[in-house]
Amino acid sequence: MPSTLLRLAVALLTFGLGVTSAMFWIAYRTPEVKLSRFENNKSCSMRHIAPTLPPLPQIDEPPPPPPAPPRLIVPVSGDGLERKVLSKPLPVYPPIAKAARASGTVRVQVVVDEEGKITSAKAISGHPLLQQAAVQAAYQARLAPTLLGGEAIKLSGTLSYNFVLQ
Repeated sequence: MPSTLLRLAVALLTFGLGVTSAMFWIAYRTPEVKLSRFENNKSCSMRHIAPTLPPLPQIDEPPPPPPAPPRLIVPVSGDGLERKVLSKPLPVYPPIAKAARASGTVRVQVVVDEEGKITSAKAISGHPLLQQAAVQAAYQARLAPTLLGGEAIKLSGTLSYNFVLQ
């Protein structure tokens, strides 16, 4: 019973403080109040002077069109991407890989933009000492643009780079 009374007292006190602070906030935000006397009556009345707000901007133009949906990246499997290659520079054989006698094929996962430029490249297999050189060579490759329904599209696939010790 005493805890219930204590909770009730705290709730009432909190409510009272909230109402009081709200009243002060409203009084602070209320525009200036002036007293005016009527000519026929000597009693006073309260009149609020409304604040002057700037006019709302006029909207003459329609809203801009929604942005175009993002273009999908079409995956190409197998050696399909290799057949679209226009230019595929040979990678530079890293000296440390030569010293370690590393060789083999490095496969690079690439994303090709609408113009045939490589926008993303990541080595997915091959000797670790050769992967960075293959990725750098992939960024320099150029592929033929691919059209689908008359529009150029983005592609995703793999390019292979062979490293052979001489």
